Amino acid sequence: MARSATKSIVLVLVVAACGCRSLGCTSRVLFRVPSPDGRLVAVCQEVPVFDGPEFDVRVERPDGSLVQHVLHGGDGDPCSEIAWSPDGRTLAVLTGHVARLRFVDVARALQSEGNAKASRFWPQRDFSTEHHLQLGKDLRFVDQGTVEFTTCDYNLSKTRQNGERRCTSPEVRHRLAVPRS
Repeated sequence: MARSATKSIVLVLVVAACGCRSLGCTSRVLFRVPSPDGRLVAVCQEVPVFDGPEFDVRVERPDGSLVQHVLHGGDGDPCSEIAWSPDGRTLAVLTGHVARLRFVDVARALQSEGNAKASRFWPQRDFSTEHHLQLGKDLRFVDQGTVEFTTCDYNLSKTRQNGERRCTSPEVRHRLAVPRS
C-alpha cells in the first residue's frame, strides 16, 4: 500500500511538472543585468508553479552565487525590464503589461538577514488601472534618483486575439523621482 501511494505521488508530480512546462512555466532566467561597478548582478528568473510562473528577482555575484533575494512576484507580475541606478544602490523593476515600477533599495536589502523576497515591501508606482491598461517599456535611469520609461494604451481583447501587446495610442515618455523606502 505504501509503495502504491509513493508511485501515485511521483506520478502526480511528474504530470504536474510536465503540465506546467507545457503551459510555458519553466525556471528560465529572463534577465542578468550587471551593476554599474560589475560587483553584483540583478537576476530575474521564472519560478515554475502549476497555475502559472512566479518571478524572483535576486542579487548575485558575477560567479552566480546568491547574495540576496530582493523581490518576488506572482504570475501577473513578471519582471519585463530591470535597470540599476548609476550608483548601484537602487534597482528599478518594470512589469510591462501593467506599467508597474518597483524600486528596490539594494543596500538595505543586502543588509537585511534572511529571505527578503517574502517580507520586503518596496515602493512602487502603478500606471494602469483595471479599465485603462498601460504598457510600459524602455526603462532607464537618468541619474541616481530619476528614472524614465515609456507608456502607451493597449487593448486587452486585441492582445487575447493575436497574443501581442501593441500600443493603441501614442507613446508617452515619463520621468519620475525614485521614491525612498
